[in-house]
Amino acid sequence: MTIRLRIVAGVLIGSFAAGILAQVPAGLPFDASKHPNPIVTWVESKNFKTATFAEAVAQVAMDTLSLSQDEGRRESVEVANPSPGRQRVRMLGENVDVTFYPVMRQNYKLKSGHSFVLYTFRFPRALTAAEVLNGVAFGRPVRGETPRFGSVPVPDRIEIRGTPGLYFENPKQRSAYWFELGAGHAATTDAPKDEFFEVLDDLL
Repeated sequence: MTIRLRIVAGVLIGSFAAGILAQVPAGLPFDASKHPNPIVTWVESKNFKTATFAEAVAQVAMDTLSLSQDEGRRESVEVANPSPGRQRVRMLGENVDVTFYPVMRQNYKLKSGHSFVLYTFRFPRALTAAEVLNGVAFGRPVRGETPRFGSVPVPDRIEIRGTPGLYFENPKQRSAYWFELGAGHAATTDAPKDEFFEVLDDLL
């Protein structure tokens, strides 16, 4: 299959898969000591720099969501830029060219005192099919390759804000991922699960 056909196939398969399960974006294997969550792995936590809301939206060039003041207070906005923007990522035994884009991060303090962090990003452009991206995430890893989600258990595939999404949980932190308004969104919190989903539903 040529590169052009593979890209077209990826778009078609991605559109079909969107009604079935969340399309996992291309990314490096998750490393909890470096990356902010299991989805956003093309930038590191240390890469985020303070920005105004308008500056951050301009850099990611995507519509974003925000939390109402009824739920919490936004404490800061940050942006991280991947370096380099174009990288080769090992997927199912092949090196795949991927273009990564900036990530916007909004940090909130919930009324309950818990933290809530919202990430917004343009979907990475990978020269491969959508089925390969999900195969890397949910299939058995090729020998010698680190799983897409690292040592984190495979997430639950559930509906988030009316769309297919992913839910990760450990004793200290919960994370969710979904696609909305043409952008990828990931959220993390130390709040209980029930509160987390109430907050997610409140995003505007």
